[in-house]
Amino acid sequence: MKNFSMTLVCVLCLLLILFIMFGWDSGVKYHSEFQRELERSGIRPLNPGEIKDSSIEDEISKYERSTVQDNSDETLDDENLLSEVPDSHKTREQAYDELENKVRELKNEFLDRSLRFASGKHQFSMPFFERFAKFDGDDKKDIVYASLGYDVDVIRKLETLINKVDPNVPSYLSRLDKGIASGLLDVLYNVTYYVREVVINNHLNLFNLGNIKTSSLITADDIASINVLIDTLMHLRRNLTLKLGRYIVLAESKTDKLEMEAVLRKIIEQNGDIRRLIAKIMFISQSIGNLVNVQTNP
Repeated sequence: MKNFSMTLVCVLCLLLILFIMFGWDSGVKYHSEFQRELERSGIRPLNPGEIKDSSIEDEISKYERSTVQDNSDETLDDENLLSEVPDSHKTREQAYDELENKVRELKNEFLDRSLRFASGKHQFSMPFFERFAKFDGDDKKDIVYASLGYDVDVIRKLETLINKVDPNVPSYLSRLDKGIASGLLDVLYNVTYYVREVVINNHLNLFNLGNIKTSSLITADDIASINVLIDTLMHLRRNLTLKLGRYIVLAESKTDKLEMEAVLRKIIEQNGDIRRLIAKIMFISQSIGNLVNVQTNP
């Protein structure tokens, strides 16, 4: 009986040793596989004490301040734009002539820039964007490219960023978070869509301009207000185009995934400057629609 007890103890000890060795080996193998996945994804784990969030925030803040100083003529006080007072000294005919000329010039400018860009026959490939309706077809792509001022260098950097997305793996393994990429597309589309497609090509199309000219319900002050709102709209869009280009250039320069995504989040964050300016564009678009009394389906 004593020998049996000793044998049982030895067997249990041997099983325990084998279990520990097997468990340790499995843990090492799992850690190695996970490490390889991290390396393939471009994610670098943070070391204790590394200051990432604050350093990138400081860099973004300095970058924003420097670009504002470099382009002070393009970065007027957006808060005061909506309170600009229309010129009440113009007659109704003068106000309408100004509106008609303004709309014609803007349509020609949008069309000319689009045609010149298309004539360059630039080839871009962003498969992840192709999944969405807002990038489906040449017309939709043109809206996105227009929001970056048709700047080929910036669009190339956008292409590099978007092609980091791997839609077949979880976002933490993809070199760019899928949610950030889709939010970026949404912003780029809306910056031009509500200006060019909704206001210029819809609210102020030839038919509606004709109604404005002949309708006794639309006063000289109404037309003057539309002129002011269009000027405000174009200023906001120019400002956004500059900001978006700078953020994309800065993000593309980052080799660290966390730093790159921190920059791009400045574009898509719900309460950030970019979204705030887009909300103003949408508000102005609706205001112009109300003044000319047209219904749209954005």
